[in-house]
Amino acid sequence: MNWAWARVNWRQLGKLVLMMAVVQAVYWLAIDRPLFRADPGEAPPMADIGDVEVARLATPTFAAARTAHYDPVDLPWTHCCDTAVFAVRMTFTIADVPPNGLGIVSYLEADNYMLAVNGTPIVARGGMTPGRGSFHGQVRTLTRIPSGLLKSGANRLTYVTLRDGFPYTDLLAPKIADYAALERYTARSLFLASNYQLLSGALLGLLGVIATIMVFRSDDWRFAAWLSLLCGSFVAFSMYFLWLDPPFDGWTRMFAFFAISQMISAAMLCFIDSWTGRPIPWLQPVTMLVYLAAVGVIGWYIYRVPMPEGFDVPTMIWIWHLMASAVAVIARLLWHFATTAEDRLLESALITVMAASLMIDASAAWFPEQHLPAGNVRNSSVFLLLAMTTAFLARNFRLFQSQGALNAMLQAKVEQREAELAEAAQREQALIRQQAFDEERRRIMRDLHDGLGSQLMSIMLSARVGVAEPAVVAEGLQSVIDEMRLMVDSMDSVGESLGSALATFRARVQPRVQAVGIAFDWSEDDSIGAISAYGPRDVLQIFRVLQEAVTNALKHAGCSRIAVSAARTGDVLVLEVADDGKGMASPSAAGRGLGNMQARAQSVNGTVGILPGAEGRGTRIVLTLPLDQAAAVAA
Repeated sequence: MNWAWARVNWRQLGKLVLMMAVVQAVYWLAIDRPLFRADPGEAPPMADIGDVEVARLATPTFAAARTAHYDPVDLPWTHCCDTAVFAVRMTFTIADVPPNGLGIVSYLEADNYMLAVNGTPIVARGGMTPGRGSFHGQVRTLTRIPSGLLKSGANRLTYVTLRDGFPYTDLLAPKIADYAALERYTARSLFLASNYQLLSGALLGLLGVIATIMVFRSDDWRFAAWLSLLCGSFVAFSMYFLWLDPPFDGWTRMFAFFAISQMISAAMLCFIDSWTGRPIPWLQPVTMLVYLAAVGVIGWYIYRVPMPEGFDVPTMIWIWHLMASAVAVIARLLWHFATTAEDRLLESALITVMAASLMIDASAAWFPEQHLPAGNVRNSSVFLLLAMTTAFLARNFRLFQSQGALNAMLQAKVEQREAELAEAAQREQALIRQQAFDEERRRIMRDLHDGLGSQLMSIMLSARVGVAEPAVVAEGLQSVIDEMRLMVDSMDSVGESLGSALATFRARVQPRVQAVGIAFDWSEDDSIGAISAYGPRDVLQIFRVLQEAVTNALKHAGCSRIAVSAARTGDVLVLEVADDGKGMASPSAAGRGLGNMQARAQSVNGTVGILPGAEGRGTRIVLTLPLDQAAAVAA
């Protein structure tokens, strides 16, 4: 335990606590009170309310209200727990009728209501039928009482109320005063009850759409998913107070209230856990399981348990869930900053405003006698947008640099990449050259060993045993000289194209063959010179295959004629060296010479075959080269 506490980053944790204190003070003392709950000034003179009477109605109509039996009550007045339709009468007195009329703000905890002044209806919105009523009465509005409906002295208000959702009907005294003065006095609270909900819902809905797109485009899709769900919960909560005529009854709307508001607190905790970048493995699934269990129990109580217990128990579950979630959010942030290097202080502190709002809303429901302000979660939801915008701007400020700076940065990166590519190309070229040199070195060593070495060894052994005849020695030395000339020719340049290489090959080989009394035939298609699929290195390999074939014929065939042909058939080039000598018993008798030719042919995607000559006499060495593959390699 001591070791765990030793790892706490107290300095960073202290910074977070200080930032939280500053942000909370700014919001609750400088933003929330002036904008949301500040005293708008001295209240205008209000008309006194008196003679309050209540009657239970069978039908929600003014006609039924006129004939109902009323009982006097004192305000505030509460009724529980069934579907209830009431008529409420009260009077207010004015000395003179104002030319612009009066304003009235009704404070009724009812699903819907109608209002008449001196017998004339002035408010009648939505449905009033039990089981199919609307919820317009849950929105505070300022209504004008025209001067034509007023009279000096006592005036009568008649309300017809419907309560078909929440079990409690609460009646409080309305505020009646000069219309213009009352409009100024109630402007902020009425703005929060309608337009502010619409504005914050729209902004958070936009952020939720962006977060939903991030789910499919971001590596950290869980963070984006929880952000999307959190924004969606806030939007649904705003819609709850704006959608006043849903296609379901009051019990379902009551269940929706608990489910949506608790989803906000659960999604907030999961969002914070993912936001840290080091989520606790069990926290998110446990949070959602607790949420589902709480909503399940609430649903069972609402639909199966009689009121008021069917409402009071879900309310306590809701209070405990909000309070526990708020504590968990703040604890998760504190633990993250205590154990992990983190610089997102401002957005972290901004998010705690919503956690504090959860606590205050839960406390307001738990301790109604304290008259704590409610609706804090709705009012502070826009701070989520502010927090995310702050984080985005802080992390992506480079997006807002000037175009010139961005172009300069990109140009520098391009030049750096070009230099790296050029350096890599030079290394590759050097490696290719070194590989070519090594291959040439190995070829020369093989030729020296198999050609010159074996012939000189035979002459030396003959001389040592005393059987070296001058004619045999002379013939052997001549063969050594011919071999050396062929090796020198093979190391020389043979031209840049296949046509020039064949011309060089003929010019060097034909005199040498004819010098030893062997006839030489040459056959070449006119189209050979136009073939451009082979580079200098490939041309040299083809040259050496032909040279090896002629050398073998001179040394081993015992022939009187050597014929070389070059022909093109479609996309195939066929080069052939044929003799009329004694032939070859089997391809394996060709020894290392055939292996060398096959290796060179493979290097240019060709093949070498050894076939019998015409009429069974001599040998044919056939080199086949596919021109389409050669063109692909060259490209």
